[in-house]
Amino acid sequence: DEIDAAVMASLDLCRVCDIILFVIDGDADKGEDLMGMTIGDDKSFATNKTNSTAQDWDHLISERGDRILAAVKGQGIPRVATVLARTEADTEVLDDDHMTTQSAKSIRRANLKKKTDLKKYISRFATTEFGVDNDKVIEVSLKEKIEDTMDDGNKTDPQEHAKQVLASALVRSLCSMSAAPSKWVSQVPRAFIMADKQTYDASTKELHLTGFVRGPVPFDVNALVHVPNLGTFACKAIRKASQPFSRKAADDEAEPELIESDPMKRESLNRFATPDALDGEQNLIGFDEADEEEFDEDDGGEGDEKDNNFARPAGWSDYQSAWLDAVEDDTQADFDNGELARELNKKSSVTVATEMNMDLDDANRISEVERMSLLEQRRKEQKEHQEFPDEVQVGEDEKARDRFARYRSLKSFKKSHWDPKENLPESYSSIYHFSSFKATQRAVMSDMKELVKAAEAADGKFWGKAPKTEAVPGTEDVDMANSEDEEDDILEGCVPSGAYVTVTLEEVGQKDYDVVGPGALLSAVTLLPHENKVSVLHMGLTQGSNCNVSNDVPVKSKDVLIFRCGWRTWTGRPIFSQNNLNCDKHKFERFLPQNGSFFAGSVFGPVTYTPCPILVFRLHHGKKELVATGSMLGADADRIVVKRIVLTGYPVRVHKRFATVKYMFYDPEDVKWFKPAGIT
Repeated sequence: DEIDAAVMASLDLCRVCDIILFVIDGDADKGEDLMGMTIGDDKSFATNKTNSTAQDWDHLISERGDRILAAVKGQGIPRVATVLARTEADTEVLDDDHMTTQSAKSIRRANLKKKTDLKKYISRFATTEFGVDNDKVIEVSLKEKIEDTMDDGNKTDPQEHAKQVLASALVRSLCSMSAAPSKWVSQVPRAFIMADKQTYDASTKELHLTGFVRGPVPFDVNALVHVPNLGTFACKAIRKASQPFSRKAADDEAEPELIESDPMKRESLNRFATPDALDGEQNLIGFDEADEEEFDEDDGGEGDEKDNNFARPAGWSDYQSAWLDAVEDDTQADFDNGELARELNKKSSVTVATEMNMDLDDANRISEVERMSLLEQRRKEQKEHQEFPDEVQVGEDEKARDRFARYRSLKSFKKSHWDPKENLPESYSSIYHFSSFKATQRAVMSDMKELVKAAEAADGKFWGKAPKTEAVPGTEDVDMANSEDEEDDILEGCVPSGAYVTVTLEEVGQKDYDVVGPGALLSAVTLLPHENKVSVLHMGLTQGSNCNVSNDVPVKSKDVLIFRCGWRTWTGRPIFSQNNLNCDKHKFERFLPQNGSFFAGSVFGPVTYTPCPILVFRLHHGKKELVATGSMLGADADRIVVKRIVLTGYPVRVHKRFATVKYMFYDPEDVKWFKPAGIT
């Protein structure tokens, strides 16, 4: 879709630009295919100076512009300048025949009034959409050059002269503006490059990107590099490049300086964890191992270690851990503890394709009639869920103990204990777990601050290592101390911001590059530590008025959605939940909350540090719809999302704190099963 491509291209540009120009055609005709947006309310406004209405100009913002504005504002915009472009000549009196109905003065007055009203509307549009700081409106004439038909070629066309004056005013206005990128780009210490040139070597699978290093931190050659719409790759080398339009004399024509990466210092490109339990490897980040070391030193006997101080495998509950006592030493060779954990946590892979669990997006296995039936049933379920949230009713031919076997009763949703490591799925063994995501982020940001301080102390005059300082008499002891720390040079392998370089990325697939194409505008951004690892991400989302989602298809948990998270984009099946600030358990939401409600979305994805904007799209009839916007909350694999159900029946008698309810169960065994929940 051309509109979807325009939206995605605009989002890509807003990530790397410092100034954005929104151009509005002031002479656009009101067409039937244009679905304009409304600035402010839908009512017409009138003043003592003008009696024109806002509806006269709403057609200037088309459906394409409306969708671009909604997406760009959700991601975050840099400094904005609104340009009012005039593409048609003004209406003038050409002969005396028109003088009978309206004088030339009134025609000029009407044209001037129309211009004034249009500029007021555009100014109101800029203030409403971009804020008070970005309400600047610049008028530019884009009229076609009218050839001078007079014999004297020295005479200047007045319209061409006005066009040049307005263009000069645009240049002066842009030069006087203070450029500023989006806040989330400037606040997170990442270096990036917008490529001016790009070359791909199919024989070596290397991609060469040339451009200026931008961002608040230097570009590290040992960091992983992510190219939007292409993937994440390792940087092989960084080479100096000759700056275009440079005023400096080209006297340094020696070999260009090259910085090669050290494979031992960069992170692995493997996104998923593959720990070897026999080798003692774990998929944990930030966990304190001091307790384990003290235990190894103070080990007093084998029996105490086996009975009281064994290490519980990840995903084991108290009940499952009790089976360790039954595992004999002679049977461990045939059936180890890891296999036992997988067998206990294993779930049946055979699922019945019913109308309740079948995916609407799976059009390969269901017909169009079945799909419409599922769609109608989804609408009905959403309506019932809004009227009676979380309420279920057991049928006469159903056994509640089988249907709700995985549920447990909670006396208090807030205070009742729930072990987050109990009955984890097998997929949790392939993702990374953080002891404290906030603590990990603080440690990473602290290291980045030290890198920025070192770059500022060097005044940007470094290339791959810190500059050498001249020795000062009387500071021999200090120099000796500094020489001992040369191995820990924080600027090793770094390139200062503002340098014009060529970055070489290795192992770039031919098919992946062919999808992007050689004419695409590529950018490359460095990833911070742990940002290439996959964990459970949690996002604070809301479906605001800027989301253009169609109400005919409700968005359900575990639907396939497209996540645009800062610099990266991927697809996933999220689950929605409430975001309780004073509780460790969060209620599961079956459908995406509407009407501007705030909620949390949890999905598997690459770790991303905050602040980071989130845009959630879905494919509907071949078109990408913006269904929610928000920001990143963090990565936490231990966040508990609980699905709640409320059993219903017909109350017969109520006495103080007890009630008699009929038709809640149809089997005496079900009553015995739910007896721990306070049912008698």
